[in-house]
Parts: sequence; C-alpha cells; structure tokens
Amino acid sequence: MLAPSASGPIHRLDSFFDRVFGEDGSFGLAWDNVPVSMWEDDDRIHVEADLPGMTENDVEITVHNGMLSIRGERKPEGGRNYFYNGRSYGRFERVITLPEAVNADDVQGTLKDGVLRLTLPKRPEARPKKITLRTT
Repeated sequence: MLAPSASGPIHRLDSFFDRVFGEDGSFGLAWDNVPVSMWEDDDRIHVEADLPGMTENDVEITVHNGMLSIRGERKPEGGRNYFYNGRSYGRFERVITLPEAVNADDVQGTLKDGVLRLTLPKRPEARPKKITLRTT
C-alpha cells in the first residue's frame, strides 16, 4: 500500500481549507502566527514583529499586567482579480508574556518596511544591579 502524498492535490486542498477556515472548520483569526523575536539588554526588552503591508493605522499595541499585545488587521487591495494569492489578510492578534516588569509609559515603537520594532524599558527593580565588593 502506498503512503499518502503530502504534496498531492488533496493535501493542497486540505491545506487551503485549513488556512481559510482553521483546522477545526471554524472561522478564526486570519493570521495565526505573526513572526516575532524578543531579546533583552540590561535596561530594555526589544521586540520585532514582521507585519508586511501594514501601516501604523492598522496596528494596535498595548502593555498591561506583564503582557504585550499586538493586534490589527490587514485588508486586501480592492479591484484585483487574483490568479493566486498566498498572502494572509484579516484580523490578527499576538499576545506575549513579558519576562520582566516594564515601564509601560515609556514604551517606544516604530513600523518601517514591514517590521514593527518596540523598545520596552525595564522597571528599575527588574534591572540587574552590580554589587561592588569591598576588600578587607
């Protein structure tokens, strides 16, 4: 007996319906995985998210109770008759638990060339403190 092909027409059709309707057949968020990277230095947490085709008006960012939320909507261009369109459109939301306490009032962000960049300053109590040793 032959194993089912992972690249055959039925698999491609199943994959299409999974992307459109979700694996359980229900409508959901259009983007289920916004690519995000997060790292830190001594004073800040840095976050980058890939949001191709988005503008500042399409995105909402909030920081609350140790959680960073990036949500928005990307709308397709009107008046196009596509032969094929592999892009994701619609609503999305990505919620990330922050590893440290941040000062939400001083968060800074930019969206340029489809990349969202956020800088979240750590609260003073979350920053590492160097201890100076005395010689005796």
